[in-house]
Amino acid sequence: MPGRQVVRHMVLVHAFGGSNPSRATTENKSREINQNQNLIENPQKSKNKMHSNQFNYLKIPHAFHIFRKGIYSLYIAHAIRGFVASLIGFFIPIYFYKIGLNIPEILLYYIITYFFIILFSIVVGGIGNKVGLKHTMIISLPLYLLYLGGIMLLKKYPSPTFLYSLAIFGAFISALYWVPLHCLFVRLSSNKNQDKQKQVGLLFSVRSLGSMIAPLLGGLISILFGFEALFATAIFILIIPIIILLNSKDIHPHINFSSADLWLFFRKHTRLFIIILLDAFATFADDIIWPLLVFLILRDTVSVGVVGSLIGVGTIVFTLIIGKIIAKNDWQRIIKVSAFMLAFLWIVKAFFANEKISIYTISLVAAMFALMFSVPLSSKTYSLAKRNKNLDEFIVFRQMVVYLGRLMAVFFAIILVSQLNISLLLSGVAYFIISLF
Repeated sequence: MPGRQVVRHMVLVHAFGGSNPSRATTENKSREINQNQNLIENPQKSKNKMHSNQFNYLKIPHAFHIFRKGIYSLYIAHAIRGFVASLIGFFIPIYFYKIGLNIPEILLYYIITYFFIILFSIVVGGIGNKVGLKHTMIISLPLYLLYLGGIMLLKKYPSPTFLYSLAIFGAFISALYWVPLHCLFVRLSSNKNQDKQKQVGLLFSVRSLGSMIAPLLGGLISILFGFEALFATAIFILIIPIIILLNSKDIHPHINFSSADLWLFFRKHTRLFIIILLDAFATFADDIIWPLLVFLILRDTVSVGVVGSLIGVGTIVFTLIIGKIIAKNDWQRIIKVSAFMLAFLWIVKAFFANEKISIYTISLVAAMFALMFSVPLSSKTYSLAKRNKNLDEFIVFRQMVVYLGRLMAVFFAIILVSQLNISLLLSGVAYFIISLF
């Protein structure tokens, strides 16, 4: 049947002004006969070609095809989720504080979250085996919507049981998203070190694109319309990456975890994982303690949003030049220099950031050096994972180390709860140790 349709199509072409056999040269006749014969013998190809012509005639854009190109779907979905995380993530500790939770209760929430992320990181490996890595990420997104809804309900039902149940639920969602994201990125990124560094920089920068406006926008929405409107906005936007990931091909890993693998990874790459641990220890203060302190100092939610936006701007701007810096220098040297600068900046944050100008300036500069530190470290980690036969297990172990570092940081923050600026100083100490490592 498809062959008859093609022949009929040929007849219609001749009947309505197609090529004229009487005026065609012998060469043109031969070419036309060969083309027509190919169409008859390959009807499916003819059908696809006709569909393509229809799309060209209608001038339908093909932008959505980029979502099928593996790594691009990750970039776009990660950028949108990053926008949502920046829209509300900077404000969740402040939201907890404003609805009546004290700082020890807030910190206990994060202790529970980080502890269960470590446990769930192993569980997520089994889920990824069954449903695929991208579908595991997709599962996390609607659950994240439920999590945000639960956060909104805390104002009406502020019970400790509900709060800490949300912490466990949020931990499961985080593991569902971050473990497959890193596993997919390792698989889909380039084998060439220089290209991988650019791709890692892009992964950081696409997330920061949302950070440029999301925190400031989040601060304005929370003031003008309330935190409920802010969470509702986040829920609406988060639907988009679900559609994007559904439109791209999936990968099924074969994760088979054992305690022997954990010890082998640590013994073989001890220095790398200690750096990752110390970095995670320090960045907890950046994500949780610093926004809280800015709010307590300035008593202004919009100012907290400005800080988040400046961090996004600093990341984007520095991404434009970081690739050249990394390409011309050894990654270990870059990490040491940037860690030393971050140590200095955290000490400044701890003792001298007490007004808007100093807070804004330090946040912008710190964001630049944080990117200078993170890109070569992540690039090196991804390269080692890609060369490892147990790629996915390597990434899961890396995630466990990250949240172990954060867990350690929260314990110190609880001990020093009456002087939170000391937690910032400890972040500086962590980076100083890295600079000597």
